[in-house]
Amino acid sequence: MSTSATTGAGGATTDRLPRPVPPFARVPVLVLAALVTALLVALAPRYDMVTDELYFLAAGKFHPAWGYMDQQPLVPLLAAFLDTTFPGSLIAFRLPAALATGLGVVLTALIAREFGGHRKAQLLAAAAYPLSPWLLLNGHWLTASTMEPLQWTAMLWLLVRWVRLHDRGVQRDRLLIGIGMVAALAVQTKFQVVVLCAALLLAMTATGPRAVFTRPALWAAVAIPAVTAVPTLWWQATHGWPALEMGTAVNDENDRLLLVPTALFYAGAVVGAVLCCYGLVVLLRSPVHRYLGWAALGVLVFFLGAGGRPNYVAGLFGVLFAAAAVGVQRLSGTLLWPACAISAVLPLAMLPVYPLDFLARHPELPSYPRLYETGWPELTEEVAHAYRSLPPEQQRRAVIVAENYYLAGALEVRGRAAGLPSVHSPHRGYWFFGAPPEGADVVLHVGRRSLADHFGRSQRLGTVESDLVNMARGNEITLYQDPLQPWSELWPRLRTS
Repeated sequence: MSTSATTGAGGATTDRLPRPVPPFARVPVLVLAALVTALLVALAPRYDMVTDELYFLAAGKFHPAWGYMDQQPLVPLLAAFLDTTFPGSLIAFRLPAALATGLGVVLTALIAREFGGHRKAQLLAAAAYPLSPWLLLNGHWLTASTMEPLQWTAMLWLLVRWVRLHDRGVQRDRLLIGIGMVAALAVQTKFQVVVLCAALLLAMTATGPRAVFTRPALWAAVAIPAVTAVPTLWWQATHGWPALEMGTAVNDENDRLLLVPTALFYAGAVVGAVLCCYGLVVLLRSPVHRYLGWAALGVLVFFLGAGGRPNYVAGLFGVLFAAAAVGVQRLSGTLLWPACAISAVLPLAMLPVYPLDFLARHPELPSYPRLYETGWPELTEEVAHAYRSLPPEQQRRAVIVAENYYLAGALEVRGRAAGLPSVHSPHRGYWFFGAPPEGADVVLHVGRRSLADHFGRSQRLGTVESDLVNMARGNEITLYQDPLQPWSELWPRLRTS
């Protein structure tokens, strides 16, 4: 369809209207998004909180701060608000995650529409989003890695829309302001969004549209997250930039050679991986959207070089799915939709759909939710039993030290109701929550690490038992007494990453 315009004196164009995009496939896309959201809401109360949810809740509720070593304050504060407003409700606690996943489905379809995709392309792009094992499984949890893909997808949709309108002579600079506002939320979620923004700016400098740099709204959009990040950056600076230490820890625990294949697996074992690869090719060959292809490559190269987890690139899945879907929209659906059906098996199987007694009978069955969402009641009960076995004078001087952050989060969130003393951990971000008080000379240590070299006396009190194979099972509970150094000296020596 040709561009509409009005002309003034002498035939000069005074206003240009954007070329209409294809109609939005509203009904099928919204139905799909609603089904995905409903599935995640229905599964929300299954099992228990995952390790990171426990950590975020403990951080936001008991240790609120402008920043943390491994995350930023948005999700911890949201977790604390939800738990305070709807205590004990996993459905309410996880509802934002389910809504974020459903909205990601819609935004991916809208990006396909901006690329010129018709109904079939929009629906294929939308379907690819929940077919990603990573995106669907993370929609079951309230974590930073759940919110980040939605934020990236929203920013990319606003940018693609601005470029399309600018190409037709229409300036909608409020879209750039919208990018800045979403980026402000993203930088309070995880710092990785800075890599995306830098890659986009560099790519647009190299390939266009360079006109974006002449728009004052762009620099306002840059200023919004920069200003709102000042308190978080101040916290990082005053604590020795622990985010950099976290980056080193992530690099040490991940194999860079596996980053790309694992990221493709996260995108989808069949449809998602293929669409990601083809979508990158489509973008790099597009005269208008080549900057998106180079930006995606830039993000990937950065994390390959600096180190990162495969899920760090999950925020690019939506735009790659959309580009690929538009590229194949003229193909028959004879192969596409059966491939989608096959691809759905893995992400659905990774959700907490199995009865726990079935998982107990089949410990060999891989189940991420069972491993990281179960065992917390048994952990709390066993530690509470050990604490109550102490004489009253020891209980008054006792603290709990958990070996890692997920044990500490579970014990702090659940332990207060069970009457447990304060919980500490020398692991990662929990270390910054503080050392035990100097008068605490009785320690209940939970974990597999021995602290015997740092205390005068030790005694094993028990082991956490569970019918299921999980992160709580097998951790020892050891009583340590008479620390050989003051906590101010001992705590830095115990720190782990």
